[in-house]
Amino acid sequence: MRALSNPRNPLAALFVTVCLLAPVLLSTGYATPLAFLVLGLINLRILGGVRYPDYFKTLSVLSLASVGLFVLNVLAPAEGVNGPARGAAVFLRSVSLISLSMGFIFAVDPYDLVRALMVQLGLAPRVGFALFAGWNTIPLLRRDLGIIEKAQALRYGTRRRRFRDRTHTATALLAGAVRHGERVALSMAARGADKPGPRTFLKDSPWTRGDTLYCAAGFLAAALTTALILSLGLYTFDLG
Repeated sequence: MRALSNPRNPLAALFVTVCLLAPVLLSTGYATPLAFLVLGLINLRILGGVRYPDYFKTLSVLSLASVGLFVLNVLAPAEGVNGPARGAAVFLRSVSLISLSMGFIFAVDPYDLVRALMVQLGLAPRVGFALFAGWNTIPLLRRDLGIIEKAQALRYGTRRRRFRDRTHTATALLAGAVRHGERVALSMAARGADKPGPRTFLKDSPWTRGDTLYCAAGFLAAALTTALILSLGLYTFDLG
C-alpha cells in the first residue's frame, strides 16, 4: 500500500501536500480542484512507490461521500443557489481533497513520518514511541478479534448471535487492549522513553538538498497554478 523506500523525507512530502491542499480548501470553484487533483497525481509520480490500483480503488470508495454531497445539493439546494452547479463544485472539491490527503497516506510510511518528527522537529521520544506502539497495536487487536469470533462460533454454533453476545465481544477485545497497553508501557519504561534527555536513533531521517528542491518546486507549482487561475478569473472563494 505504502512506499517502502521513499527517496524524499516524509516532512518534505507533508509540506508539499499542505501546499497543494491549501488552495483547494479555500476554493469553491471548478478549476482549482481539477488543477490540483492533477498536480497531486504528478506529485505521487515523483514520490514513487504507490500502488495505483489500490489507490484508485480506495479513492473510488471514499468518493461515494462526495456523490452524496452532490445529490444533497441537487435535491435540497439553498435558497437562491443553483443546486446542480453548487453540487458539482462541492463534488470536485471533496474528491480533490480526498485524493491529495490519501496520496500522502499511500506515499509515506507512518513509521518514517514519526521518526522524521523526532529527528528533525524534536518530537518527544515518549510521544513518538507511543505512536509507534499504537500503530503496532492495530494488527494485534485485529488478531484478537479474529480469535474471539472463532471462539464464539465454536460456542454458539449456528445460533444467531444476540446483542448481548456482541457486548461480550467488545468486553473481551477491550480487556486485550488493556493488556497490550500495559506491555507497551513496560516496554517503553525499560527503554528509558519515559525519561528526558538526548537520544540516538538506529535509523536516521536525513534532510537532503533534494528535499529542499522538492519543497521549493512543490511550493512554486502550487503558487504559480493558483496565480494562473486567479489571473483567468476562475478562482472562486465563497464561504456561504
